[in-house]
Amino acid sequence: MKRLENKVMIVTGAGGSIGTAAVKRCAEEGAKLVLNDIREEPLMEAAEACRAAGAEVVTLVSDTRSEEACEEMAAKANEAFGRIDCVWANAGDVWVAEASEQDKDFWTRCLELELTGQWLPVRAALPTMIEQKSGSVLFSSSMTANVGIKHISAYSAAKGGLQALVKTLAVEFGCHKIRFNSLALGSIEGRHIIASNAMRQGISYEDAEAIVSVTKKMRDQIFAVDRMGTPEDIAPIVAYFASDESEWITGTNYFADGGLTHTGMAGLHSLNADKLGQFMNDILD
Repeated sequence: MKRLENKVMIVTGAGGSIGTAAVKRCAEEGAKLVLNDIREEPLMEAAEACRAAGAEVVTLVSDTRSEEACEEMAAKANEAFGRIDCVWANAGDVWVAEASEQDKDFWTRCLELELTGQWLPVRAALPTMIEQKSGSVLFSSSMTANVGIKHISAYSAAKGGLQALVKTLAVEFGCHKIRFNSLALGSIEGRHIIASNAMRQGISYEDAEAIVSVTKKMRDQIFAVDRMGTPEDIAPIVAYFASDESEWITGTNYFADGGLTHTGMAGLHSLNADKLGQFMNDILD
């Protein structure tokens, strides 16, 4: 029997690079999936990959900041599959600006998506989990909540809020056999890291993509395992937390960062365009 056989998962942000890799892995392990993303095309691509792996899939193009949309996710899961075993709250975006330039609107929009938008789909699923006396909830947090990184104060505050939230929820709902954990993700290859660097350096996405490619060797060296993470590194971790194998794990923040917390992410993100340009000149000479 597959590890996630007949497990019903709700996954937000399923169309991102990490989301797609993880839901495909969960599909291969037998999960039934309710997939959400605000972007239709990548969501449908993720859904097709899951169906190709043999999974039953329901899709919803919606915004996790909407209570109604999150209630619909839970309703669709119950309608299609009759239960909810796991919610992975994974929707998010890139939020980069100096703290002094983050006005109330920027701050509010960031926390609405990165904190409230992760809580709402979980809240919608809780009545079902309470009734069935089981469930696993996983929030996508970030190691940036645990180390100081410039220009992402609102994002870091939101991700830190998730880490605090799981502790309270784990205690509050443990009596219902529902567990809550968060993933502190490090730098993972994909669109998100490129977009973040583009915003941080004030350059185009295409230029940031070129810099990320050229500076790959330098970036790899700051990880304890000598390489940046990939979406495929995160996929089995998500599957583990969705499975019964993690049933004694709750209230934790799990670091999946290749040791970057300990080896200097702050130094990586303090690189400015001039330093990156000099580095590129050095390696191209």
